[in-house]
Amino acid sequence: MDEQPLHERMDEYEELASGAADAARRRDEAATEIGDRLAAAITDAVEREGANVVQSAHSTDGHRYRFTARLDRAALVAALTETLPDGFVVSHVNDDGTMSVEWTGSGRTPSKRERGAVLKAIVAEELVLDSDGLVESVPTRERVLARAVELGLEADEAASRLSRLATLDVIDIADGRIYPDENFSRY
Repeated sequence: MDEQPLHERMDEYEELASGAADAARRRDEAATEIGDRLAAAITDAVEREGANVVQSAHSTDGHRYRFTARLDRAALVAALTETLPDGFVVSHVNDDGTMSVEWTGSGRTPSKRERGAVLKAIVAEELVLDSDGLVESVPTRERVLARAVELGLEADEAASRLSRLATLDVIDIADGRIYPDENFSRY
């Protein structure tokens, strides 16, 4: 058993606990600053890309109209690949506009990850779900590649990355159509 007096062990414990609390506070402050800077980059991209506004309903008497503003997720992800700080990439954009930005683990974002994020956002943007959340329609491979070219990707690079996403079970390509696969929300 340790021969050090217990009051000395308690002093040591309190010193370590204080150091851990200071480190946790500094960690949280750094994470908040990083999040604020990423939010600013995303805000700039949203301001540039804007939102699509579509009529979603109108009253039978024609006096009231309802509109829905939607982000063009694919255009937003493409813009963010240009503006996010090095080492960060959009990993997922949800229907409600929430998104996940991921640190790649290095000071440089791999271009493959950027292209994959854009392609995945195109698939998500083109995917139509019914009111129960079941897939109603999916984009064709040609549509996804054409949209990728519109957003600045090279056609051959986009096709190559699309095949890689299929290998990773992020998407499934069947009969010329692209379906979300089991890892769609993870990558």
